[in-house]
Amino acid sequence: MYQQNALTLKELQSIQALRKRPVEAAETLLNIVMKEPDAVYLCFLDVLRHTEQQHIYERLVADGYRGKCINLVNCRPLFMFKLNQTDF
Repeated sequence: MYQQNALTLKELQSIQALRKRPVEAAETLLNIVMKEPDAVYLCFLDVLRHTEQQHIYERLVADGYRGKCINLVNCRPLFMFKLNQTDF
């Protein structure tokens, strides 16, 4: 998401600092996503859809928001947010 300009460097670093505490990292990311415009949420959904998190994506869009990631500034490869890896 950082590479899609949906997260700031400071936000990314705050999530990375919690990599050994994945629940807190997820909460931090969700708190960021909830405060931002719809484009950030759509980018979050797109990341989930294109990673091993498809089941989460499906639950989130089952009764609601569907869409594709909107390039916020420059189109670059997606930042892959995976709680089970340390390669933030």
